[in-house]
Amino acid sequence: MFTKDNFYTAYFIDNNRENIEVLIKKEDFKPGNLSVMSIVIPFNEENDQYKKLLEMCSLDQLHENTWEKKKIEREDYVMQVKKIAEEEGLIKQIVENVDDDFFKLMFDFLLSDKQEHIDRLFNFKIYLFEQDIVQNYKNEELKTKIRKSTTPIEALKYFLQIWEESNQSTS
Repeated sequence: MFTKDNFYTAYFIDNNRENIEVLIKKEDFKPGNLSVMSIVIPFNEENDQYKKLLEMCSLDQLHENTWEKKKIEREDYVMQVKKIAEEEGLIKQIVENVDDDFFKLMFDFLLSDKQEHIDRLFNFKIYLFEQDIVQNYKNEELKTKIRKSTTPIEALKYFLQIWEESNQSTS
């Protein structure tokens, strides 16, 4: 069981946000060392473990922790892919071969409601939030709309609104 003393962090572990991984600190018995142990609990307001978690971590913080964890995972993934692509000489090939297929794929992603594109929506939103123009944008309302968007084109629409407002204020 976790307590305020041993709670480390918590975040959702699935896209449907039905399960929460709670990391708790665990003594390592070596001076200065600390280990963590994972406990998975259901996201259910009637669940006693979930109620206990809310004493240490609000639902908003849980969403923020999830966002940060996914962002870091994506950054790690991108670094690994880039490293492999560089080692295999693929980056130069990709840049040289951008053609009409790229634009077809881009429009297919933005304009269709295929499940595979909806599955990639979370990563697309992370990418949008990594842009300086979004990070520096002060109005949280449009950022929230990006976060809550349900399609790629909807997320892009709110990103473009931020971009337009930011460009108007700098001109």
